[in-house]
Amino acid sequence: MDYNRGNLFAKRLYKYMRMRDLTLNRVAKLSGLTASTLNNIINRSSSSRVDTIYRVCNGLHTSVRDFFDFPPYNEVEE
Repeated sequence: MDYNRGNLFAKRLYKYMRMRDLTLNRVAKLSGLTASTLNNIINRSSSSRVDTIYRVCNGLHTSVRDFFDFPPYNEVEE
């Protein structure tokens, strides 16, 4: 399956938001970030830094490993 890797963080974040009935503002608050930071990442005007990803995962009470445990991240390329 062909995925646009640059948009995977946003897609995964929205999935967690839907599953937990959270808004972007709430995720930002739980993560100790501003909503504009998450908006910039989602709208691709900036890239997600490792520390930002860690903070979002921490705010969602999930590990980075679990957050990215989905195709294509867990598929082995041949």
